Amino acid sequence: MKKILLVDDLGIDLMLTRMALEGYGAGYRVAVAHDGEEAYAMVKDDAFDLLLVDIKMPRVDGFELLERLNADGGARVPAIIVSGSGLAADRARARAVGAIDYIQKPVDYGIFKEELKATLERHGLN
Repeated sequence: MKKILLVDDLGIDLMLTRMALEGYGAGYRVAVAHDGEEAYAMVKDDAFDLLLVDIKMPRVDGFELLERLNADGGARVPAIIVSGSGLAADRARARAVGAIDYIQKPVDYGIFKEELKATLERHGLN
């Protein structure tokens, strides 16, 4: 069973994304962090198969979280940025810090499941 960590400071986004993943039928277990600092501690204490990370959060943002995880040199957890930013610079920075995909908010949960499945398959993570 795949274990996914959702990292977002907006409760409604966490709730909707969690419902979509748990209702997917693929057996995802979902954990939640409300900012990059909390997520960093959780990744250090537990194994995750995938991170879904917002960019703009208090304390430690999504970019800094991925940079910190990369700097640790440990096992790398695949990450997908899920952000309201449509800026090309944010998409480029997401790639630079190792994100495997970028999903722009608001998320269309009607196609979210298929997009996620396709991304995981493309990267051999299904």
